Formats: sequence, structure tokens, C-alpha cells
Amino acid sequence: MIYVLRVVFHISVILLIASCRPNMDVSQAVFVDSMPRIYPDYTSLVIPPNIAPLNFRIEEEGEDYIVRISSETTASVELRCADGICRMDPRTWREMLRDNVGKQIYWEIYAKREEDRWVRFHRIAHTVARDSIDSHIVYRWLKPNRQIATIKGIYQRDLESFERSPLVTLRDDTFYCVNCHTFSRHDPNKFFFHIRGDHAGMMFVMDGQMHKVDTQQAPMSRPLAYAAWHPNGRHIAGTLNMFVGHFPSATRRYYSETFEKRGDLAVYDVERNSLSTTSAVFGDEYIETHPYWSADGGYIYFVRCRDMPLLAHAELNKFKFDLMRIAYNVDTGDWGVPERVVGYAEAGRSCSFPCPSSCGRYVLHVLAARGTYPITEESSDLYLLDLISMEDRELTAVNSRLSESYPRWSSNGRWLSFLSNRDDGRSALPFFAYFDTEGQVHKAFVLPQEDPAYYDTFTDTYNALELVKSRVNVDPFELARAMQQPAVAAKVPSPPAVDAYTGATWKHAASRAAEKPMVR
Repeated sequence: MIYVLRVVFHISVILLIASCRPNMDVSQAVFVDSMPRIYPDYTSLVIPPNIAPLNFRIEEEGEDYIVRISSETTASVELRCADGICRMDPRTWREMLRDNVGKQIYWEIYAKREEDRWVRFHRIAHTVARDSIDSHIVYRWLKPNRQIATIKGIYQRDLESFERSPLVTLRDDTFYCVNCHTFSRHDPNKFFFHIRGDHAGMMFVMDGQMHKVDTQQAPMSRPLAYAAWHPNGRHIAGTLNMFVGHFPSATRRYYSETFEKRGDLAVYDVERNSLSTTSAVFGDEYIETHPYWSADGGYIYFVRCRDMPLLAHAELNKFKFDLMRIAYNVDTGDWGVPERVVGYAEAGRSCSFPCPSSCGRYVLHVLAARGTYPITEESSDLYLLDLISMEDRELTAVNSRLSESYPRWSSNGRWLSFLSNRDDGRSALPFFAYFDTEGQVHKAFVLPQEDPAYYDTFTDTYNALELVKSRVNVDPFELARAMQQPAVAAKVPSPPAVDAYTGATWKHAASRAAEKPMVR
């Protein structure tokens, strides 16, 4: 009896509270001839049919808010966002996207002003694309803007929900590095990453098996760094890099700048555990870096700059990289001759991160004022080179006044991912944009978070963002144990004649002291 009375009491209280709520009738709302201000800027987008809810915050003046989500074919859903924070029910959101593939959905935002006066704004229209995006991203998480970045680990995030999980984690202030995680054709079951410092090596995870390789074999003075899988899943194009730095930044936005001073190109054969290179891309005359295979696997695209002494910060401006390619026959191991695709240096620009499309027609890339480290270059923007017309166009729909970097294609070629520090100039955040069948790129949107205020207090940075088709099902504890195992030495059956320890980086003995990292 007491239990029944308690239930009746609670129901009465609920009904009383409901009856005391103000009238939410917005049928007489006054129209405001402007788009509503929301954060993140989720307005007029083309979105994947499998993206997590685009939760947002209303930044218009008001005491209360209502959002109506509707379409031409489905019943509308009403959200009350009393504090301006709008979170959508994931199941309702998924159903709305599923029922409107190839169509539009609308957000209509109402704000309550003084004396129960409601206003409404122009409705926001989103197009739900027919093409899905790969369901997961894998990225490196680090603390930026330090002399030496603190790496928190490599993580994955489900784009269809808000689930995040670690693959590799590092304790705070651990002085070694994990980087350059690279997947074979977006396959979550086949990838590698590099370990620097303790337990150094190239860590492979392939169909549940793990092993580590030491690619720093004479005459290679460095292990492989930037790398990309051949479409056959057996060969890897990589570069042997040396970084100079960290130079104190010329601006107050960054603590320091990183710069590549040596880069040589090589191909690693996974089955034979062997490295192949040629003096055409392994020597002291040029810096080669950022390799990526053409869609047919016949060419390696990369960027190149003539090496020269680096004696002062201002001389960083001399280093401008052209877009190059070189043929490589994976069946015979024969190398071709380097070909210049576009001479950007002549136009005063520097190319980095070339990424050919799966259709073979385009090369997505970054252009900046100098160097190959665009994340700290405000001049860095995304461009798309059409290999048929040789038209190179700036992707104005996705670029900002600050840095864009690390562009990648989705597995179906319909989505772009990239990093941008447009929010605060320091933290690089993940952005995505639709690439339609007419070759047009649509407005970019930031990775959705469960809490729309997430980025307000996020001071870390996303790095090396890769799209993968599904979850990476690797036990982090098993992977951590495998990382501590000794590395197997790679073979170099036909070493090049050039000694990697010589070259423009080292032969200017009198300049070596000047090339050490400068201090403030």
C-alpha cells in the first residue's frame, strides 16, 4: 500500500511540473532573416548516411530553444534545448538518415526572447549523400606546441557513434615515439606503425599476426618513416628522413617548427623482408619525401627539393618542394627515372602529402609557402590536381585562413579527410568533406562529438588521421607485448653506391654547428 502511494505521489509531482511549464507553442514565432549561429558550424552540409549525430550548440540570444528536424518524407522530430545544447537521440538520428538517403533533412531553430516572444531563423538544409564514409578513423593523439610533442598514443574512433578506444598508449613524458600508422587499402586488419627510441622498429599487424622489422640497415642511415602500401598489399614505398629542429617559430602561434633536411626513397618487400632503392632517389642532391602509390601501382608519387645548407631560420624559405613521380616494377624490382609532375618551386610554392585518388585521375595535396610540415604553416591549403587536364585548383570549400594538412581519400573515393587548426590556430582537428561524381568538393565539417562543447576545452591535437573500413580489433595489451620484442633486421640485397651518411646535410662540416637546433 505504501509503495502504491509513493508511485501515485511521484506521478502527481511529474504532472504538476509538466502543467507548470511555459507554453511551447512557436506557431507565432517571428521570422528572423538570417541563418542561426551554431557551433560547430554544421550548416548547409553534405553528410554521410552513417555519421554520428551532429550535436551542436545554439549561439543566438535566448532563454530557451527548440529545434525541429524534418524532411519531405518523414515525420518531424522536436528537440527542446533549454540551455542551447542540442543532443540528438542516436537511434532517431540513424533512422532519419536511413530514410532520407539522397534527400535533404532540415533543422529549424527557434529561440525564446523576452516575454515569451519566440523567433525563428532560416532553416538549415543538409543533403544526405548516397555514399557512406568509412566507419572508423585511426589517429595519433598528442599535446602540441611544445619543443618536443608529448605523445599520448594511437587511438581509433567510430564515426557512426562516439566510441573511442586506444590501440597504443604511452605514459606521460615517455620519451619515445609511435608514428606513421598506415593501413593497406583501408583494411583494419593490415597495418604498420613505427616505434622510435626504446624498442625501435617497424611494427606490423597483419591478420592477427604481429612482428617487428628493423629497416635501419647499412647504407640506410635512418629507418623508414613516411610510407604507403602498394595496392598489392605486399610492397611499401617509404622514405628515410632526417628532421632538423626544432627551430623556434617565427610567429607566436607555435613554440617551434619542424623541418625535413634529408629524405631518400626506398621500397620494402614484406614477404622477402628486403629493401630496394636506386641512386636516382637515394643520394645527397635532393630531399625526397611523402611517397604514395598511384592507383594502378605503377608509380610512386613523392615530393622533392634540392638539398642545400641551412644556416639560419630565414633560409627555411629556400626549401620548396616539387611534385614528382617515379616508376617502380614490383614484379622485377626495376626502378624508372624521376619525373617532375608539377614544378611548384618555380611558382614560389611547396608541395606536400600528395595522395592519388583510387580512380587514378586526381592527386590531392597540400601547397604552402615552404617545406613539408604544413601543420605549422598558416599558408597551407588543400589542392586537387587533375592529371588529365593538369588543372590544379584550390579547394576553397574546405580551406580556411589557417593550416590544412594531411589529406586522405576514403576507400570509395567519395570523401576527403584532413586536419585543420582553424579553430584556435594550434589544435589540429579532423574534418571531412564530400567529393561528388562531378569532381566538386563540398563544405567540410568537423568530427562530431557527443558534447558540442568538447572542442572548447580541447588543447591537444589529432595527428596522422587515417580512414579505415571498420574497427581495428587488436588487443592493446597483446600489441604492447609485441612492441617489446626484438626487431628482425631487413635485408638490402643491392645497396646503392651512394653513402647515406654523406651528402649536403653533412658535407658542410663548417656549417654543422649552425644547423643544430636554435634556441630563443
